[in-house]
Amino acid sequence: RRWLHRLDCPESVRQLKALFDKSFVPANAPNTSDSFVERKGPQRSYVKHNGVNFSPSVTHAGNANIIYRLSPFKAPVAGQIQQIQNVHRPDRENVAVRLHVRQYNPVPKAIYDPFLRYPHLLAKTYSSALSEQVDVIDLDNIIAHAARFDYSHGRSVLLNLSRE
Repeated sequence: RRWLHRLDCPESVRQLKALFDKSFVPANAPNTSDSFVERKGPQRSYVKHNGVNFSPSVTHAGNANIIYRLSPFKAPVAGQIQQIQNVHRPDRENVAVRLHVRQYNPVPKAIYDPFLRYPHLLAKTYSSALSEQVDVIDLDNIIAHAARFDYSHGRSVLLNLSRE
């Protein structure tokens, strides 16, 4: 940017800058026309909700583990965010966000969960494998961020990091 403001900046670089400015609209640029300007693509690399950053597993594996509910009447489950999608609504100015989440498979009942003895710890054992099914949820379905540790025989412990 500094180089572009110098008097000895080559004209070819100035032309590339002009093409770049036409191709990409900065998110904080004022909208000077009445036409709609798309500022976000269909996917996000993160979203902040209630002071917590959530990311797809390909962006940041540590921010991808969550505890969530599919509906208010179902028990919470643990899952990993695979994708964060922007959903543009023509009737609203803001963009809605949908999370594509795969659940961690439960461990078979024959396998002992050592964390059941400590309910106040909010930890539970799951299989390290993910379900093939993808749940599409809203941010409001998230109960908490979760920490995950793979400990043995294809098992992981997920710890609910709820701030409440």
